[in-house]
Amino acid sequence: MTEVVALSDLVDEVQARTVGLDELGRVDAALRVGRELEGAAALVVDHFVGQARAVDHSWTAIAEVMGVSKQAARARFAHRVERVSWGGTSVAPRLAACLDRAVAEAKADGSDEVGTHHLLIGLMEEGVAAAVLERLGVDATAMRQAVDRLFGSRGSRHAESPALSLEATDALNGASALSRSDPCEIPRTEQLLFVLATDPGGRARRVLNALGVQVADIKRELAPCLCLPRTSRRRRRRLARSGP
Repeated sequence: MTEVVALSDLVDEVQARTVGLDELGRVDAALRVGRELEGAAALVVDHFVGQARAVDHSWTAIAEVMGVSKQAARARFAHRVERVSWGGTSVAPRLAACLDRAVAEAKADGSDEVGTHHLLIGLMEEGVAAAVLERLGVDATAMRQAVDRLFGSRGSRHAESPALSLEATDALNGASALSRSDPCEIPRTEQLLFVLATDPGGRARRVLNALGVQVADIKRELAPCLCLPRTSRRRRRRLARSGP
């Protein structure tokens, strides 16, 4: 059997991440690399389950291959490999639910547009992004309070659903672009959170800053769930080896 990931490559990766750290620091890095590999393995399975669904294989057939029930297979993969249309963009069902929540937040806020801060609150609805934010000690109530402090009190409820702001549209487009490097090629909650957190000028980032959430912590939590361009990892490794 071909060795997909060589031990030497994993050791090199850990060492590249831990320049200047002691053995305990390397143990911590090794654990993180292990979690990332588990996440990558899950993405590969998602990819091929998605391919099977794309050519009309039933959940029953997929479940038989996996040795689980139809219900278990569908519950595990449907929200990741199937897609729905939201505002003309094809997204994962859980992201669609979060976007619906963001629109409701903006409407309740009396806003004319759905801003990136509304998208951030919407991500608390369900999915990986919600789990990540909860692990970092954030909830929707704290976000709403931060929004009120930063951008003013919540106004009267709008009768009509507001559209995405230009900033929010760019964020959703960014999540779609990021998904192209993902095996399933579907924008999901974790990709939108990554885009919101890494935009230093966005309203969502300002809310995260106000709540004391570190972008580095979000990146670390999301690492097992995202397929980021490999060039960034190679560049980090070269920089680490070259030293100061």
